[in-house]
Amino acid sequence: MRSTINTLVTFSLLAGLLLSTLAAAEVTRKELPGQFEKVFVRDDHWKPDNFRDEGIFVPVTYASGATIRLDGIDDEAAWAAAPEVTVPLAFGSVESAQLKALYTDDDIIIRVRWADATEDRLHRPWVWDEESGSYREGTQVEDSLMLSFEAGCEWFPSFLAGYDFDFDAWHWLAGRTDPLGQVLDLSGSMKDAQLPINQQYTPRFDEDDWNLRITDTQEGHRHWPLEKLDRQYLLVPVMDTVYYHANLDGRRAQEFARQLQPPAGDVPNAVPVAPQYEPLKLEGNAAEVQGKGRWEDGFWTVELRRPLITEGGGSYDIQMTRLTQFSVQVYDRTERLDESSESGRLFLQFLEKGSLPDERVAKQ
Repeated sequence: MRSTINTLVTFSLLAGLLLSTLAAAEVTRKELPGQFEKVFVRDDHWKPDNFRDEGIFVPVTYASGATIRLDGIDDEAAWAAAPEVTVPLAFGSVESAQLKALYTDDDIIIRVRWADATEDRLHRPWVWDEESGSYREGTQVEDSLMLSFEAGCEWFPSFLAGYDFDFDAWHWLAGRTDPLGQVLDLSGSMKDAQLPINQQYTPRFDEDDWNLRITDTQEGHRHWPLEKLDRQYLLVPVMDTVYYHANLDGRRAQEFARQLQPPAGDVPNAVPVAPQYEPLKLEGNAAEVQGKGRWEDGFWTVELRRPLITEGGGSYDIQMTRLTQFSVQVYDRTERLDESSESGRLFLQFLEKGSLPDERVAKQ
């Protein structure tokens, strides 16, 4: 982490840049010495010169009356007409993911596809151990996919960016959610305070970085480009340690899987491998996201669907009334954040009915 003195020096160097920009843009600068700096921008293309993560735009095309069956097979005509965007992934074993997105009058549907040499659908299954004549917990970890969305306040694409922020997440698990066609709708946070339930991680980055927050929340702006939306750039000191915590959305606590006992029976009739967990049906706000995945020929294809507006009011749900920031995390044979493959900043760009992606999308 940089020292407070270095942070203040950075603020001073940026002051000249910001002042020179005021004449051309509607920019308001606020500085809290030693803590963070905010730059508010309205209806303009301005951004910090050293803003490193400008993001990749994923077009969301309108599918009039389309019936998309969530089965992990994207063979409907609406999918064939939707542009596909390849998103690079970093840190883990998966190098990239291919995304498509659709919206109807009611829902958003996102398809994610990535290469995976093995289909892992069991999570730490019971495995028969011949030597001991008993079942032991196996090492297989289910494949999974998480989409992290901005939650109406400060948000970063990487869980391990080293910052304090909240998120709305959809977590698909090949073993513990897919059999029931559901996805965990999570509300969570990365914090600098340790609690017994939190998971501790070391950030992946050690330099302060500018972040983008879209502050425009008015309805009717779904098709506006980023430059038309009110937004805020922040320069925040990075932390040395972060703590992850997430709950199923909604006020009532729910379990999403039940632990099973090892199979009964003598050695000759023993089942070599058996599930240790059985998925449980979710209810209420926690059940607002559906999803189904299919592994075939070395690739996972996962389709996810959620209402554009969750009227039930999950406290962290992003209401998709405008361009939306999100990121992708793929977990291959791991359940740890620091071993996952993650994207940078992504944008869901909702296109007008019948329109084509803008120039930024076409160049990707």
